[in-house]
Amino acid sequence: MSGALALALCALAPALVGADSFTPVTLSVSVARVARLAQPLRVTVHVGADAGVLDLRDGALVVGVKLAPECGGDYEHTAGTRLLHLAFKAQPDPGEAFAGAVSGFGRPSSYGVQQVCVWLEDSEQRVFAHDDSSWTVDVSRPCTSAARRYDRAARARSRSAAALKRAARRACGPGVPL
Repeated sequence: MSGALALALCALAPALVGADSFTPVTLSVSVARVARLAQPLRVTVHVGADAGVLDLRDGALVVGVKLAPECGGDYEHTAGTRLLHLAFKAQPDPGEAFAGAVSGFGRPSSYGVQQVCVWLEDSEQRVFAHDDSSWTVDVSRPCTSAARRYDRAARARSRSAAALKRAARRACGPGVPL
């Protein structure tokens, strides 16, 4: 019986090793779930790629992120607010696996819940990875209003600034710069 078990495990091993080939390029986004209108919204994108997957790129790899009602097929033709469009400082070496991250700020331009659309492209705008699966941001009127009141009070050095900051924090949640 142990010989049959060993044979079954040997047959299963290649499937376990190759399981990552279904997602040769992975994208991971860090962004606040609630944002203020026309105020900086920080976004960070981590990229991981299997060895050799990015060898056919032409020029620098660029990560593009837009906040849009609906994501399109590529960065250039998706209508929405640009949050990030940056090249990696260190580009992947041929035949090697790649891991890198870029971050920056954008300013949401309209209220409502919007998709965070992410692309990994080269300088010829060939898309190596695209993801719009689960990231949304609510550009919130209550958050924007409460934070605006807090900003005014902070500038005026009002004694009520602490109470307004708590109200803004309740409306915006953690991760939103006040």
